[in-house]
Amino acid sequence: MSIKCPKCQKELSSTDIFCSQCGYSIKNESTKNSSQKISYNTPQKKGNGCGIALLIFIAFLFTIFLIRTCSKTENTSSLTTDSVSQLSKEDSIKNKIRIDSIDKQQKIEEEKFLKTKAGKIYKKHREWSKEDCIKIAEHQVWIGMHYDMLVYMRGKPNNVNTSNYGDGPHYQACWHDYDPSCFYFDESQIITSYN
Repeated sequence: MSIKCPKCQKELSSTDIFCSQCGYSIKNESTKNSSQKISYNTPQKKGNGCGIALLIFIAFLFTIFLIRTCSKTENTSSLTTDSVSQLSKEDSIKNKIRIDSIDKQQKIEEEKFLKTKAGKIYKKHREWSKEDCIKIAEHQVWIGMHYDMLVYMRGKPNNVNTSNYGDGPHYQACWHDYDPSCFYFDESQIITSYN
């Protein structure tokens, strides 16, 4: 069965993932269409409350731990009950301030990251890790990177060649103005080698 490239209308085999004339990714187009169909037909899973029950159980265990810890402190300490409760209040206030400070620092760091070039890439592609976005922002290529990352970094390739050595189709995408210029991958679109 043959199909036409949506971009240049060239006749292609139904097993092709890329158009050999313009390099258009046929697989991405069919994946988008099939994922949209699936998302309309699949029912949404409702929460069963297990997370809430687990949270209540952990809070209960933490309360028991605090009661036992405080009772041991009262038995072994020469401090009065009032001074112990005063210390506990002070400790909880200090801990809350420390936790708030850590949360605030993490938010500041996240905001700083999102303002960088890598952060802007991460905003557009949440499916990519922050580390991968940093590498892409620094124009690094590596074995194991996804073809889409390479296209984001360099644009569409000048040509895409298809070959099949008996274990499924393999692809070579080449950019003439870059070094390394050619990248090799299979249907998973994970880069396996380059030169």
